[in-house]
Amino acid sequence: MNMQQKMQELLDKQEMTEVMYKFARALDRVDGELMKSTYWEDAIEEHQDPIFPDLFFYNDNAHAFVEPAMEGFKALKVTQHRISNPLIEIDGDKATAECYVWAYHVHEEDGVDKEGILGGRHHFRFERRDGIWKIKHRSTVFDWNQNQNATAIWAENYSDKLRGKRNKEDDSYNYISI
Repeated sequence: MNMQQKMQELLDKQEMTEVMYKFARALDRVDGELMKSTYWEDAIEEHQDPIFPDLFFYNDNAHAFVEPAMEGFKALKVTQHRISNPLIEIDGDKATAECYVWAYHVHEEDGVDKEGILGGRHHFRFERRDGIWKIKHRSTVFDWNQNQNATAIWAENYSDKLRGKRNKEDDSYNYISI
């Protein structure tokens, strides 16, 4: 592989890594438009909740997955998804990838805030069309989870501006547009 080919491979891997990050951001900001932008229109999403498997199981068109996913995430008080350790293998205009995901969720149960912390891996099939990489298929494998009463304490006078919002009112939209 010559230097130009190596540089293109690095650029392609960076583009796919940023798609992974945008996907996580879409969940945490409950941004359905951003989530759809990470998938091709004919992409497949394969997902089952490890805590409520009968309530949330999906294996079909990814764009159709966005609306129920956003509704589910609106029901949560807090979410944060961290993506790490991306490994990507490129074969022409197709690629496969794995990344680690660490997800933190807070929901209310019988008047008590509960934390759900999940660790797993996202598996991707990417395709490049017209020079753009997007997800063709995504599935998640969960390796562990932890569930407990939430322990967060916020000071009464802590500025609301400095708290994360789960929509486009979040301060991050003042800095980046994606």
